Amino acid sequence: AGRDLGWFWRTWWYESWTLDQAIVSAKVVADKLVVTIEDRGLAPMPVRLAITRSDGRVERRELPVEVWLAGARQQQIMLDNAPTVARVEIDPEQVFPDVDRTNNRWPRQP
Repeated sequence: AGRDLGWFWRTWWYESWTLDQAIVSAKVVADKLVVTIEDRGLAPMPVRLAITRSDGRVERRELPVEVWLAGARQQQIMLDNAPTVARVEIDPEQVFPDVDRTNNRWPRQP
């Protein structure tokens, strides 16, 4: 892979840590939607995001695992043209073993 994957092996083979990524807030600032994502578990993983626009278009973004490995607990992303953002979702394909998926969507669905 050309990179140090020690964090991966430690997390999934030697520890019993859980993964819990959450969208904790989304605020409109000027014409941008500022989305705050929090890493609530101990298992670091990249954050895969799907941003759905009001016209049905889906954009993909990814926060690299290095953000969490550097010690951050929260990270913000800024999305242009805030009024057109209909939904933001972490790991929509559900490929990561997140322990609480109820906090993976904005707007939160009932």
